[in-house]
Amino acid sequence: MFEITINYDTCQGDEECVGNCPSEVYDWDEENQRPIIARQEDCVGCETCVEVCPTGSITVEEV
Repeated sequence: MFEITINYDTCQGDEECVGNCPSEVYDWDEENQRPIIARQEDCVGCETCVEVCPTGSITVEEV
């Protein structure tokens, strides 16, 4: 299992994680204009979201 963390202090809300996650872990929060971790249990630890995040706001750790 993997634990995903988004640092909302540095997240620019560009939706790269939402659009690139092959497991569709993220949803877009329209009200707050930011990604949310909707299906963390589906994360396979590929770290695509980490790689595409331009601000380095996402971490993925195996737990």
